[in-house]
Order: sequence, then C-alpha cells, then structure tokens
Amino acid sequence: DLYDFYVRHEKLFFCVGDVSGKGVPASLVMATVRSLFRSTTAHAESPAEVVRELNDTLAEQNDQNMFVTLFVGVLDLATGDLRYCNAGHNAPVLITPNSQLPTVNCQLPTAINVLPNLPIGIIHGYEYVEQHTQMDRGATLFLYTDGLTEAENGTHEQYGEKRMLETLAQTGGLRPREIVERLQKSVAAFVADAPQSDDLTLLAIRYQVPAI
Repeated sequence: DLYDFYVRHEKLFFCVGDVSGKGVPASLVMATVRSLFRSTTAHAESPAEVVRELNDTLAEQNDQNMFVTLFVGVLDLATGDLRYCNAGHNAPVLITPNSQLPTVNCQLPTAINVLPNLPIGIIHGYEYVEQHTQMDRGATLFLYTDGLTEAENGTHEQYGEKRMLETLAQTGGLRPREIVERLQKSVAAFVADAPQSDDLTLLAIRYQVPAI
C-alpha cells in the first residue's frame, strides 16, 4: 500500500494506492509510485494528467508485470471543489455533515458513462478520465485499501463493504483521526486472532474553511 498528501498553491494533493504482488518487488514499485506522485504534482494539477504520467512511466519500466490501483485527488481549499481520478481503486466514501447511514450512493462514482479506469502500469498511453464533486463544509472523505474490506476472520469471512459503511455511519461528530481509529478497532475486533492477510491503509480528510 501507499499514500501521500501535501498542500501546494492552496490545494491539497493526495493519493492512496495498492500494488499488486508482495515482497521486495512490490515495495520497490510502491516507493517508485510515491516518488513519481511527488515529482509529477510539482508541475501538474490535473489528477488525470498526474495518473497518465505515472501510468506511462510505470508501464515503460514494468519488467515485473505489476500494476497499481490508485486514487489521486486534488482538493481546492478555497472552494471545496474536489477533482479526482480513480485508476481501478476502491471508491472512497464521502460523508456529508449530519448524514444518515452511508450507502453505496455515498461512494464517489468511478466512471462517467464509460468503463472504469484501468490500474496504472498496464497499458502505456491509456487515457484516464477525470471527475469532480463538491465537498461541503464539514464533509469527510474516507479512503481505504482492500486490506480493510477483505480482512478475514478465523472462518475466512471477510469484513466487507457493508460492515465498513455501518461502522462509518456511527462516526458522526468524530474527528478524522478518530474515524480512522474507529475503523481500525472495528476490523481488529472482527479479525480477532486470525493472521493479517494484507496491508491496511486508511485516510480520512475533512474539509473545513479556512483549513482542513
């Protein structure tokens, strides 16, 4: 797994990703993608452009035939406009202030009348689709990797998307760090003594004015 975030020109740049495979090769790809994210966003503000550049660079050097699911977002801190490009990653959950039980309708859509974007590193020159939505004051964006929903207990039952959304529904009024901690505790209680099967990455972003 990988994640990164920083602020430039009153915009929050952030990403969450998951590399195929495990071990040293996957770790090297993870480090490469995170470094490319920093260098690309230093001059590009379009999430689709960022993902295109990362994809082309990774595809050219992909001797291991690995790929990365990746979500890249750019949040305008002055307006709340969120532009994003989802390259085959789990759809983040947008929690609005005073929202009721989150449903799949709260998850950011991953396509606009087209097929979902491919993970990066598969096809050089692939054209990625960018989307946008408006984050209201007090809204929280929750991002995660499949290590959360696919976490298994001793009987190989998965934590699943339904449990995740039900847990998020109980986080009203909590700070972003507390939301992450609530999910961590929830999945740990579900898994119990079963061995961890995958990496787990959680990121919560709350939009406030004049700061995040």
